[in-house]
Amino acid sequence: MSVTINIQVVLFILAVLGCVALVFLIVLLKRLSALMTNIDTIITQNSTNVGLTIAKLPGILDNVDSVVDNAKDVSDVAVDVAADVITAKEKVKSGFATTAAVAGIVKDTFSK
Repeated sequence: MSVTINIQVVLFILAVLGCVALVFLIVLLKRLSALMTNIDTIITQNSTNVGLTIAKLPGILDNVDSVVDNAKDVSDVAVDVAADVITAKEKVKSGFATTAAVAGIVKDTFSK
């Protein structure tokens, strides 16, 4: 069994596929052109807003730096306060233990 392929049929199929690819390429280029036009319009309309935003960025960064410094100071103070609270808790605990011991001695003294 032998199959013969006519070269003209192959060329016709390739030509049709080429035309289809060309149509898809034209549609793609048209859509990309529309996208670029939209992007240009948006940038043109918002150029003043973008410029103002960029001009404000250094001030915003200074504010962020000061907020971070304040947060660091607050966290340092919180660590100091937590250490003082732990120390105070230990002193109160020790005071209660001493009071309980004295109360036990007084109880033993009066119960005899």
